[in-house]
Amino acid sequence: MEFQTLSHAGLRVAAAGRELLIDPWLVGSAYWRSWWNYPPVPPELVASLKPDAIYLTHIHWDHFHAPSLRRFARETPVIVPYDRYGRIVRDLAAVGMTNVIELRHGESHELAPGFTIQSYHFSPIVTDSAAVVVADGVTLLNANDAKLAGMPLQQVLNEHPRIDFAFRSHSSANPRANYHFTDAPQLPTDDNDHYLRSFSLFMQRVKPRYAIPFASNNCLLHDDVWAMNALVQTPIMMRDFFDVFAREHKLATKLQIMAPGDTWSSGADGSGGADGSCGGFTIADADWQSNRAVRLAEYRERVQPTLARQAKLEARVSVPLAAVRRFFADLSADLPGLFIRGLKGQHVLLVARSDKAVQGFAVDLVAGTTDPVAPGDFDRYPMRIEFPALILLQSLTMNMFGHAAISKRVHYFAPKALMPRLKRFVAALELAEYELVPLRRHFNRRTLAAALPRWREGLLYARVLGQLARGRDFPTIEESLLKA
Repeated sequence: MEFQTLSHAGLRVAAAGRELLIDPWLVGSAYWRSWWNYPPVPPELVASLKPDAIYLTHIHWDHFHAPSLRRFARETPVIVPYDRYGRIVRDLAAVGMTNVIELRHGESHELAPGFTIQSYHFSPIVTDSAAVVVADGVTLLNANDAKLAGMPLQQVLNEHPRIDFAFRSHSSANPRANYHFTDAPQLPTDDNDHYLRSFSLFMQRVKPRYAIPFASNNCLLHDDVWAMNALVQTPIMMRDFFDVFAREHKLATKLQIMAPGDTWSSGADGSGGADGSCGGFTIADADWQSNRAVRLAEYRERVQPTLARQAKLEARVSVPLAAVRRFFADLSADLPGLFIRGLKGQHVLLVARSDKAVQGFAVDLVAGTTDPVAPGDFDRYPMRIEFPALILLQSLTMNMFGHAAISKRVHYFAPKALMPRLKRFVAALELAEYELVPLRRHFNRRTLAAALPRWREGLLYARVLGQLARGRDFPTIEESLLKA
């Protein structure tokens, strides 16, 4: 077996004369020119790829990257999680991919004799998945964004008691840092060190031979997010933290930083095979991490023409009031009354900004109404979400508010007392994007077939709800479950 890191979350695995790609974001940017691969992917590496199959862990654009997928033959088998809804299949059809294979939770697919990929699903709203790849006596666990814990993680370990290489994210992909308390701006809304702790606790449970920091290998180059590079937990930070953690907990796992093009092979130097011996890594000399600030500035300058074209495109956008009204009237009709009862009589102000206009829309989600608001009246609304106008417009037309949040170009403002209500409003947008509402669409055989194999996850969420009721937050709960 040989595996090769390709990009942020891109992985190539070759065995038995077959080549599998996982989450190949290989070219350009993601999320409205916000995210970029870091380090950048060499063009010659992209040109060398000849996949016999592609596995997509989930639908987010840094994993499901349409411009990269279009580089491959339309008939290339694309393997995806079998989910309660078919959006990922529909989106692949829109990209032009014609050969889609859906794997249920725990289901395995043989790429060649002795070369298999097994899919494990996780997350109640948007289904993330982890992939276990086995070939030549070597087992890879690519957890990427799937925050497996508790019984769902134990299922993976019961079925694969020896993991040779584990890949997992180690920095924030969520918008927590974009939430702002208007009455306490000094209060942090995210614990940045949580990502280092959860990575380390996960590896302590899995006990792989090697831990690979993965699926967080990106940078933020758009003007709106450039300053947020200071919040990134880099692979070097992860390595330094993990080395101390491993010593303190007597953990034999070694951490290896890998950049695009770096490989491990069971035959690279006659060692590194399934016998547990060290070696087998081929790591390039280029140092992208220790001189990161200089490298980022050079990278940003190199892609400046692309960023300038994006700015020109966004400058002339405005959002039609009718589009906002139509979206929220439809959403209000789909939402269960119990879910939005706490928002009765509350308005959330959506602000759309471009060079052409600054627009405001006051949304009453319970009533399903939207009213225009002049900029001089914005201060009347304590709960506010600010968008670049293009992102709001495309979120409305493509039903992509969850992706908009991941871009980190959207900001959320509320007093501390009202922040739970604003988060309830945002959760309603995500329920719509991931087609959880209306609820009636889930009374079917597909939903049942997708849910039943994930019964362990249901029991885990019952525990999580109990801890939430006691006032604990999601990062704290995740860490406690990994320690259990």
